[in-house]
Parts: sequence; C-alpha cells; structure tokens
Amino acid sequence: MLYMPGGGLVRLEESIPSLPESEARIAKYILDHPAEFVNMTVQDLAQSSSGSPAAVVRLWKSLGFDGYHDFKLRVASDLQSKSQTKYVELASGSSFGNILHSVEDSNIHSIQNTLRLLKESDVEKTVQALFQARTTVTMGVGASGVVADDIAQKLMRIGLPVNNARDFHEGAMLAAQLHEHDVFLAVSYSGTTSDVFEVAEIAKENQATVIALTRFGDTPLSRLADVCLYVSAVEPTVRVAATASRIAALVLIDTVFIYLANQDKDHVYNALEATRNVIAKHKID
Repeated sequence: MLYMPGGGLVRLEESIPSLPESEARIAKYILDHPAEFVNMTVQDLAQSSSGSPAAVVRLWKSLGFDGYHDFKLRVASDLQSKSQTKYVELASGSSFGNILHSVEDSNIHSIQNTLRLLKESDVEKTVQALFQARTTVTMGVGASGVVADDIAQKLMRIGLPVNNARDFHEGAMLAAQLHEHDVFLAVSYSGTTSDVFEVAEIAKENQATVIALTRFGDTPLSRLADVCLYVSAVEPTVRVAATASRIAALVLIDTVFIYLANQDKDHVYNALEATRNVIAKHKID
C-alpha cells in the first residue's frame, strides 16, 4: 500500500498560537478553506488570505514541510480522514454509548494524526542515536512517565543500556553523568514541564543528544531538542486525565521501536529470545 504522508492540517491547528500574525492569518485561511487551498498557487493563497508570498513561504518553512507542494500534498491527504467530531470528556447527561464512541474517536484520530506528523528522517536520527549511545536516560512526569517507562523497558529488552528517571532529582543525577555519545529522551506532551525541561538542559550542557517526544509546536522543549518526535492528541481543554495523548505517544514509541528492531534484526531477535526465555521460567503452568 502506498504511504501518503499527512499532517498538514494537524500542524496548522497546533501551531497557530505560536505563529507570527502574518503567518497565522494564512494558516487560519487554510483551515477554513482546505479543499480550495490544495489547488492554489503561492500567489493565489497570498491574495486570498490577504497575505504575501513571502509570508506563505515562511509559513511552510515554519511548519517543517519540504516545500509548498509537500504542504499541499499533506493537507490533501488529511482531508480524506479529517474528523468533524468534537471531543468532550466532561458533559452532563452523556450516555455510556456516547462516552464509548467519543473515546474511540479521540484515540483513533490522535493516533492517525500522530503518525501523519512522523517524519522518517527523525525516526532514523532517533534510532541511530539510540544504537550508538553509551547509555540512554528516559524521563517523563505524571502520565508522560508511563511513556518513559515503556521506552526504557523496550530498550532494556533488546540489550541497549538505559536508565529511567521518575523525578527531577533522579533525572538531574543521571543527566549530570551523560556525555557526547549519550542520549536523553525527554517525554512531555506540553513541552513545558519544568522538571523534564531542566534535566534536558543539563543533558544538553553535557553535549548529550536530546530527543523530545512532545506535541507539535514551538515549545521550550522542542527548541532545546536535537530531534523531535511529535504527538498529536484530540483532547479537550478541560479533561479528566491525559488520555489520547498517552495512547498516541505509546503508538509512536511502538513505531520507532519496530523501525529500530528492523535495522538490526539478528541482534534484536537474539536479545528478545534471551529475555523471553528468562522470563518464561517464572510463568505458572
């Protein structure tokens, strides 16, 4: 099956708050008229959005596209699967059926949008850094800590050296010992969690490679990181807990891990067999 990259509308929606006014105006126009946009030239878009060709170019560069054609291709792909459902967690009188459909829709679209944001070049850089690292430190706080735990467990299973920090003090001590050939993998959906960001700063000062698993947009963590793996989540402003963002992040990690495993299948298979056999001895018949 041909892979059709998307992520155009997702990047626009999640970047508007941090875009300059000249670019935000164009972004809002595209979100309001996505079907028309895919058939527009740069000059057409500039004129229709009351912007300028230069601002259009700055916009697609700000969003990380490879060019204007790539931008339009990704928006066109998104149009085929864009959900019109408004996700709400806290609503009086919601039936059990409505809750089921709402959670299902939220998770499905968050996963789809996250995978559309994923760039193979970023996955390649992540995998290369993890394979070459003397050691990797993972860290997340709260729900992001669950994702960081999952990353550490997966790396451990295939024999890659890894430590997982669960709070600032653990993270700071581990980051202080990192060096040029090490990796700090920071998990923060908001990109503004102070504990994770401050530990990432320590790792960066020690010349470790900082990989961020975070939401798309201009955040302190994304600006600091050497590589960003972006998560998109269909979640309301007022929410019960991190739901779709956690699921989407775990699927993103699964994707990276499977990509990693396929780069060195013999080593990974042997490591998985060794760990599986040891654990199997402790299963009850």
